[in-house]
Amino acid sequence: MSDDKLFNIKPVDNKIEVKENKRQTVSVYNRIKNFKYADLPAECNQCVYRSIDDGGNGKCSVYEKDAVCAIRDDIKGFLTELDTRNPEDLKQMLDFLSKQAFENVMMAFAQAKMDGNVPDRNTQSQTNTLINLVKLMSEVSNKITVTETKEYSKEGDLVNIFRELKARKSS
Repeated sequence: MSDDKLFNIKPVDNKIEVKENKRQTVSVYNRIKNFKYADLPAECNQCVYRSIDDGGNGKCSVYEKDAVCAIRDDIKGFLTELDTRNPEDLKQMLDFLSKQAFENVMMAFAQAKMDGNVPDRNTQSQTNTLINLVKLMSEVSNKITVTETKEYSKEGDLVNIFRELKARKSS
């Protein structure tokens, strides 16, 4: 019917159906070249740039339903190692890496304590790595549980401590 650029108007069974043309109503700053500045979610299903059929504006060229974002730099590094965009595989990898990073942070803090409680660059770097992994884990899985096991000697001294981070998708 009309040649309106903001709305797609077409007749359907003696009625007129009007749909918003999201390609025209979305800001020019929300284009694919500006994705590196955008605040993208970890999963494609939650993104505003997903396909028009799924409720987005259709700007993302790498959109896949039920997949993790392939544009975000922090996720892109993991995806090259995994060769899949399945969120469950990414969660397993992040779970393993966060356990390793946590062990490295605990060893770095123990070393810093022996050096007179002066943290060095390695300790700060390990801590930042762990924080970034946990942040990404929380975005992908929505829930993180921390379990802690402590073992004491007969005298009451702490002998062993074990902490575990697990990501679970909230239902």
